[in-house]
Amino acid sequence: MVEDFAWTLLAFAIAFAINLVPAFMPSTWMVLLFFRIQFGLPILPLTIGGALFSGLGRMVLARGTNAFNRSVLRRDGEMDEVKTYLDQRRNYVGAATFAYCLMPLPTNSLFVAAGVVGVSLRRVMLGFFAGRVIADTFYVWTTDRAFNNFGSVFESVYSDWLAVSLQLAGLAGALLLLILPWPRWVLKRLNARRTGAAGA
Repeated sequence: MVEDFAWTLLAFAIAFAINLVPAFMPSTWMVLLFFRIQFGLPILPLTIGGALFSGLGRMVLARGTNAFNRSVLRRDGEMDEVKTYLDQRRNYVGAATFAYCLMPLPTNSLFVAAGVVGVSLRRVMLGFFAGRVIADTFYVWTTDRAFNNFGSVFESVYSDWLAVSLQLAGLAGALLLLILPWPRWVLKRLNARRTGAAGA
């Protein structure tokens, strides 16, 4: 019992750590699957806790991105209107995050974007947690993949061209979020829509 608790805590710590990194880390469910297979840990406490700790890691990633954006790029002012727009629609933000997290896609760029804008992370975290609990439980429960050792969890990412491509796309998207003046483009479109709605 004590040993199972220790292995579970280690799984949560790794889930937290890999979600601090913006790219080229295995999916959390792969780590959870390894601990499930190797140590026979109960699936629901493992996936619920894994979703919580991976979400906490993503929140730290978002906060770090926000701090970098404000202190290094100094682009905080142009984000304010986008932040206000999204905060006024926080329920949609949470629902969109939930739907996104049900898909087998990297979530790093999602949290980098949230950090760039500085949007309230409460609904993002709730959507992430709910989506990942469902998705991770499904993947751990149904997959027939097996890992002989912990190193193979990471090797499976680097040897899979699709996984590498998704990670590269996410990293490129995050980089574009940081360097392009996209808030001005978004605001211009939003203002055009408002003007069109008012004139209708």
